[in-house]
Amino acid sequence: MKVNRIFLLGLLFLSFLFSCARAPQQIIEIPETSIDFTVVRVEGRFGAASGFFVAPDKIATNIHVIAHPGSVFIKSPDKQKVWRVEGVTAFDVKNDLAVLKVIGEGIPFLLGNSDAVKVGDAVIATGYPGGKYRGAKGIVHRVRNNDKWLQMKIDLSGGSSGSPVRNSKGRVIAVVSAVEDPYSYAIPSNALRTLIDRSRLAEPLAQWRKRKYIRAYIYSVQGQRKYNANHYDEAVADFDKAIKLNPQKVDAYYNRGLAKFTLGDLEFAQGNLEKARKLYEAGIEDSTQAIKLNPEDAYSYHNRAGGKFRLGQFEANQGTVAKVQAYYQGAIHDWTQVIELDSELADPYNNRGIAKATLGESKANQDDIAGAQVLYASAIEDCTQAIRLYPEYAEPYINRGYARFRLGKTKADQGDMAEVATLYASAVEDCTQAIQLDPENAYAYGNRGVAKAALGNAEGAVEDFDAALQINPNYAEVYYDRGRAKEALGQHEAAKADFKKAKELKPDMEQ
Repeated sequence: MKVNRIFLLGLLFLSFLFSCARAPQQIIEIPETSIDFTVVRVEGRFGAASGFFVAPDKIATNIHVIAHPGSVFIKSPDKQKVWRVEGVTAFDVKNDLAVLKVIGEGIPFLLGNSDAVKVGDAVIATGYPGGKYRGAKGIVHRVRNNDKWLQMKIDLSGGSSGSPVRNSKGRVIAVVSAVEDPYSYAIPSNALRTLIDRSRLAEPLAQWRKRKYIRAYIYSVQGQRKYNANHYDEAVADFDKAIKLNPQKVDAYYNRGLAKFTLGDLEFAQGNLEKARKLYEAGIEDSTQAIKLNPEDAYSYHNRAGGKFRLGQFEANQGTVAKVQAYYQGAIHDWTQVIELDSELADPYNNRGIAKATLGESKANQDDIAGAQVLYASAIEDCTQAIRLYPEYAEPYINRGYARFRLGKTKADQGDMAEVATLYASAVEDCTQAIQLDPENAYAYGNRGVAKAALGNAEGAVEDFDAALQINPNYAEVYYDRGRAKEALGQHEAAKADFKKAKELKPDMEQ
């Protein structure tokens, strides 16, 4: 049974990361009669974001909202009132906060004590996601120890940056800064309070944007946009500039590592193995630096684990078993760190499960059957937990089926037949469930075909292999597996044709 070889990487900072299920959230459409004019639109080069009054003539928002060249307009929700920006009176690069002085006045919010916030507290964020004024209710999921940022279960999207987050008493206890599915992140109000106290004379935006740390913001966002446009080399160049200007810029390391991993994948696909290896190693270095700067960032561990898993696969092609196992163990360790930081995400369980199963396969190939079986059983547990957390996610079913099949195979090889048929049948059930969730998944059909063949159902196996090849006509392993099944059915000429096709697609594949 073939592993589901999907590399699970994070996306970009301020973008969605994990494909985990969301808890239901309540969106509140706010009638015009109830619009709070203390929450304002901050319109800049890339559209509308959010901000709010913290003094009669001062507005708080995020640095990344106002860092780009061009004019910034502060507007009321109904767009009838406009405040002109006089300049920046204070800013906090580490916490992505800026305080603007405006000409004119508004009604300021009262700030609450963010140190008193507890996990489970109800919150409401009000701003301009998608450019439309609305509020969203949610809860506090976690308070990070190192910087006291709030991790919230709340449905926010682009345009929410700079939104005030209020508690049940209506006090602002945080400011939205980032959205990384399924969570949103907000800066604690006590950091904002300290910043307001440090306010000085307004510095004009054009002059403020020339500061090196603000220029680093601009390069970092440019890099994100180039990455999204698939210009990975150019993205790396922009992240390089951001890091040179601000060596403490966590998201630039994080995203540069991600871009290097992606470039490595492209080189690997083209057969440029040495270039791929160097890019994977460089991506791991960037992820490690991001972790050093923010040890509580689960996503940096997630990315580094993906890089280590890649290198494990790379070394598997080179035949260096010790390195293979070391990289897989490193990936398992990092995904364990992700789970310790947030045990409610499905992906790290799924990823750790497939890393354990892959490590188990390596150990089995070295005749460490006992060690392999322990890893397969643990992989099954991890994938089962991922399914509990996100039952609509196809990948953990495929990976659990793979681990069950491998565990059954080792038991069959030892002559312990008591559980073998049950494990193979369970693998078939898992792949069937994955197909129901994702009918276009070639891995699910291919893996189910292998399990059916092991159960003696060669005809059913061929049907599944046919379906897999209809989805992915270049799936070399499936041609080989279908050839084996056709041999069992006595279709020797058809089997030879499949073996030949498999060899054409993957010349180095063992047969």
